[in-house]
Amino acid sequence: MLLEIGLIAGGVPAGWTLRNCARAVRWVNEFLSWTVRIMLFLLGLALGLDDGLIGQLESLGLYAAVISSLSVAGCFIAARLLGKYVFTEYAPGGEKGAAGPASGSRGSFIALGFFLAGALLGWLRLVPQGAAAGEAAVWVLYMLLFSAGMTVGFDLKALGIIRELKGRILLIPLGVVLGTFAGSALAWAILSQFADITLVESLAVGGGFGYYSLATVILTRLGDPALGSVALLSNMVHEALALLLPPFLVRFTGKLGPVLAGGAAAMDTCLPVVAHVSGERCAILAVFSGMCLTLLVPVLLPVIMLFR
Repeated sequence: MLLEIGLIAGGVPAGWTLRNCARAVRWVNEFLSWTVRIMLFLLGLALGLDDGLIGQLESLGLYAAVISSLSVAGCFIAARLLGKYVFTEYAPGGEKGAAGPASGSRGSFIALGFFLAGALLGWLRLVPQGAAAGEAAVWVLYMLLFSAGMTVGFDLKALGIIRELKGRILLIPLGVVLGTFAGSALAWAILSQFADITLVESLAVGGGFGYYSLATVILTRLGDPALGSVALLSNMVHEALALLLPPFLVRFTGKLGPVLAGGAAAMDTCLPVVAHVSGERCAILAVFSGMCLTLLVPVLLPVIMLFR
């Protein structure tokens, strides 16, 4: 996590230096759009290359899809409530600088196409496997984080938001936790009608907050590889939805919608979407919330599993 924070911090002075160059600002924002698309392509590629996950899609994919979809929905609802009652400056409606419906929809469909293309090419084995794909994903992530830091540097006044909000800022990661668990509990209520899944298991899967690699490792090490597979699929879908849906839903959820929907990934993979849809000030909130949730996952998941 220190490396990721360092890359974001390193991009801030670079962005500040170029803040008055309109061409540089435009290029960086365009570059961020493409890095999001490439990350979705690589996310789909990882799914397509993993025969184990592909083989489990029929049996475990439904659990993952329902839990992730309702968890993200819970985060969007939490964002709307926070915007309406606590953070009125980010309330739904009249978001200056937010992507318009047409441009947002078009961008989301393009991003979805990249994800599906990656999954298909991986499944057909038409791209390099193993280390090559993994190394590419790492370098794309590094570029994404540095560029996202530059967008913050374009408007350093946004950093003052942490001082302005004071203790209120803690309500943002708390909103992610409550929204995710509410959605996960609803998912359990639906799935338990025809599947053998407990409330604790559903909460544990949702409790990855989009951090699919860490959630999978923790749940697998706690002795449940099957649940770890559900967590991997669910949190991968969570991250994909957090990248795809904000342009569609930001006018309903307010500017905090992309921040909360990103969960733990709001500080890295989803940060460009937050900056583009909600603005640089919300990007600061996303970094703060993402760091809090990233630190919370390895503590919270073992505690949840104690009640199994």
